[in-house]
Amino acid sequence: MNGLQTDINTGDLLVDHTAVVADASGFIAELVVRSFRGEFKEHPLLGAEAPLMLAGDPDPFWPGNTKKMLRACGLEVSTLTLSPDGTVIIS
Repeated sequence: MNGLQTDINTGDLLVDHTAVVADASGFIAELVVRSFRGEFKEHPLLGAEAPLMLAGDPDPFWPGNTKKMLRACGLEVSTLTLSPDGTVIIS
């Protein structure tokens, strides 16, 4: 086989049976949570701006807004919580 092929059982992209493109949902979630609005030219409203909350009180609407952003990126998110110590829990 030369080129690209999709594994019909797993949906993985196979490249000459030597490389598999893995799921990137964790990377996407971290990128959305840590990015600022305006960083993505094509999607200027995307960015949860978590670093802005490091020195102050968390926004009570932040979890809901962030969950909407993650869903818009194609991630299945049922709950998103922000613990008192600042840990973001996504499930």
